[in-house]
Amino acid sequence: MSDFRLDNEPKITTGFKAPDAYFDHFADRLMEQLQEREEPKVIPLYKRRPVWLSAAASVAILVGAGIFLMTNTGTAAAQPDDAAIEHYLVYQANINSYDLMQNLDTDDLAEMEQSIAVSDEAIEEYLYDKTIEDLNE
Repeated sequence: MSDFRLDNEPKITTGFKAPDAYFDHFADRLMEQLQEREEPKVIPLYKRRPVWLSAAASVAILVGAGIFLMTNTGTAAAQPDDAAIEHYLVYQANINSYDLMQNLDTDDLAEMEQSIAVSDEAIEEYLYDKTIEDLNE
């Protein structure tokens, strides 16, 4: 490998050379060109048509969204009563007692024990009626 030194190697020319005495009258020529240019016409932002159209569209969207929110948030969904829930659970074929037992906690069971008063006589009558029906079939 040859010994390379930046001091001794020939320099590459940039290719750009300013003509002689170019910068002597540069400021005078620039000022003449600035005076020849005509001023651009300035239109204020509020006088442009797209600005007014987009403002009107945004107001219409905000009013529409406000009306939508006012009409939909004012009404509350009617909750089904206990009888409707019971009928739904009784007549649904895909819900069995095991599913119901898994979702009940001890508070629910205690509440059911207090609300349903079943005597021993009622249980015996129910079992007696069931056995009579089974024997008749």
